[in-house]
Amino acid sequence: MWGLDTIGKSTRVAAAGVLALGLAVGGFSIGAADSTSASGAAALAAPILANPCAAGPTTLQSTLTSSPARDETSVYCFAWQEFVALNWQADPTRPGYPNPKALPASFGTPGDVSPKVWESYMEASAVFTATPMKGTWQAKRPAMKVLSRTSKFGAADLSDIYQAGSGHHWLTNARGGLTYYEIMMNRDEYEFITTQNLTTAAGQLACASQPGKYLSDGPPGPPPPGALMRGGLTMPEGQSNGWDDTDCAGNIKTYGDNVGAMEVKASWTPLPADHSLDYRYKTAIAEIVDPVSKMKRRVTVGLVGLHIARKTVAFHQWIWATFEQIDNTPDEAPGGGFVAPTLPANPNQKPSPGYTFFNPNCNPRTNAFKCVHNAPPVRCPPAPGGTCQPFTAPMQITRVTPVSATANGVTAYYWSLLPAKSVFNYYRLVGVQWPTASGNPLPAGQRLPLPQGAPSPKGAAGGTAQILADATLESFQQTQAGCMDCHANFTSIASAPGLRAAAKGGLRKVSSVVGAAPQPYASDYSFLFLTETKR
Repeated sequence: MWGLDTIGKSTRVAAAGVLALGLAVGGFSIGAADSTSASGAAALAAPILANPCAAGPTTLQSTLTSSPARDETSVYCFAWQEFVALNWQADPTRPGYPNPKALPASFGTPGDVSPKVWESYMEASAVFTATPMKGTWQAKRPAMKVLSRTSKFGAADLSDIYQAGSGHHWLTNARGGLTYYEIMMNRDEYEFITTQNLTTAAGQLACASQPGKYLSDGPPGPPPPGALMRGGLTMPEGQSNGWDDTDCAGNIKTYGDNVGAMEVKASWTPLPADHSLDYRYKTAIAEIVDPVSKMKRRVTVGLVGLHIARKTVAFHQWIWATFEQIDNTPDEAPGGGFVAPTLPANPNQKPSPGYTFFNPNCNPRTNAFKCVHNAPPVRCPPAPGGTCQPFTAPMQITRVTPVSATANGVTAYYWSLLPAKSVFNYYRLVGVQWPTASGNPLPAGQRLPLPQGAPSPKGAAGGTAQILADATLESFQQTQAGCMDCHANFTSIASAPGLRAAAKGGLRKVSSVVGAAPQPYASDYSFLFLTETKR
């Protein structure tokens, strides 16, 4: 990182962040005296901030909540609660579930590289394998986990350096280290995909083209004209409030834990070998693969970005939340300059050592990108007459859309619940995109484009959704499209019309649909079927 006095020191919102007494986990509470020393208890005695989350949690909780209300504050509170539950230490004997022995006082302990709940989910590439899957969620974990740790899960293998939808663009930090990515899915989504034979192109086509069934609580009989036919490739929303999920044929079916399908995408970057920054990052021990030599080396990596996409009851278009580590980037300023991001005050944070993906003292004569902000890289060798950048060339990344005051307010509250030394004091909510209209679930046989459900928050013009981008996951797409723009228009199945196979029969890519040919069958806002299918 590059030395700065402190990020956002002069622009932070006036708020105090301290830990609450009597934190709860797994349905029981512990007081400060149960888990801290006398000096620690004194630190815990300060009051927490006023809770902006109506009927929301007042303590750190390891369980996922159900659907939020359709207003900005409620959705942001929902996103933060997801972040806490997913980053709880995972149960070493039950992948995908929180460790009942992990106490709130240990949430975010620096140097803890044990898997968190989301890290014990299934990696997408392990589900969409070239050979048929066998067994269950529990049985397959040790053999199929792609990202794993130095515990019983082994060592991590992070080999994908390209951002989704970026045209093979990568991200290099200010120290010259690459950023790596992974995509995880929860048990609900895993069971839907595997039980419905959706890991193959043929299986996806068979599911997506199903006519479906008419589900009604009324007397039996033929469906009325225009009735909603349930089924097809529609992932679970979780059964609550009378909601029923279905299989491809439209039969009522239960999947996983009934919390709805969830996908988590993470970005990681190597940390200094002296471990000087480990205290402000959620860390992991990983084997990273050099994209040129293909050589592996074991390093400590820090989490820099986390997307959480979840489908819940009546949020048929999913809820899209993204978090980042606070040191990632400055904000873009008018005229091409940069300004420190506005962050809530947090007395438990130490001054920032500088930006991870930006050098305020960048020299255009020595920088491969000429210090241009958010310039997409070109891999060497370039096209004739072009220029290129090596993987080790540091980039100048800025945030184009500043984080809202509402998001900062909810972040301030959740920071006030954290242990003083928790690494999650250095993570903030960037934003959430969600549908404001409930509408109907996707019908069987749904083709692109998918409905967006009147997404919120609105953009500056008021008529479109505001672009939500993670500076480490969509570094070069921050002015192009929001989450739902992409996921509603380009999430097709692998075998749909208008697709072509990549080299060696690998990943499928979208191509244009010719003439009056039907649009591709949709894959319920998920890119995984398009990008991960191998057979």
